[in-house]
Amino acid sequence: MQHITIYYNDRKIILWERTPKTEDKIDNLEVDELFIHTCNDRMGTILNTFFDNKGISEISFEHHKFEKLFNDFKSHFKYIEAAGGLVKNKKDELLIIHRLGVPDLPKGKIDQGESPEEAAIREVEEECGISDLEIISEAESSYHIYFQNNKRILKKTFWFHMKYTGNEKLIPQVEENIIDVEWCDVKKLPEFKMKTYQSLRKYFIN
Repeated sequence: MQHITIYYNDRKIILWERTPKTEDKIDNLEVDELFIHTCNDRMGTILNTFFDNKGISEISFEHHKFEKLFNDFKSHFKYIEAAGGLVKNKKDELLIIHRLGVPDLPKGKIDQGESPEEAAIREVEEECGISDLEIISEAESSYHIYFQNNKRILKKTFWFHMKYTGNEKLIPQVEENIIDVEWCDVKKLPEFKMKTYQSLRKYFIN
C-alpha cells in the first residue's frame, strides 16, 4: 500500500492508496479527519480549513489511484524538488549542519538538468566543504509544506545514504545561513533528533 506523510511544521497530512486489503486499516486510523478523495475542489476546501485551523493536527486523504491522489494534491501548491545527503564518515558519525539555530541535514533545490543524485552530492559539497562523496543507496524521500510570499510550497526531498572517507576540514556555507557543520556521534543524535524538524527526525539514527 502506497502512502506518504507530508509535514507542515509539527502537523501532518497523509495520502493513502485505498485497496480492498487496506480498507479496514485505513478506516481504523486514529487521525483528526479522514477523507475519501472524490473531488479536487473539495480537497482544496479541506486544505484551506486545515491551514486556517491550528487545532487540526492531522488529516488523511485516500483514493484507489495513488498517482491521481498525489497529482491532485500537488495542484494546490507550488511543487519543488530538492535532494540531500545522509553522510557517514569512517567513524560512522552523521554529518549535521546547524542552520538558523536548528540541527539540520545538508540538502538543497535540484537545478534544471540535474539528477537527484547529482544535486545531493553538490549540495553536501557546497554546504559542508567536503568532496569525494560516494552514494551507497537511496533513502526514503521526505515531504514538507511551508509558506513563502503567501504561497503554499510543497517540497519533496530525495535523500541518499553517502560514505565519506576523507579528512577535509568542514566549512559551513554561511551565505546559506549555516553557522556550523559537525560530525555527530551516537551520543548526540537523540538530542539533535528532538531539536530538528519533524519531517527529518526519522533520519537522525545511528
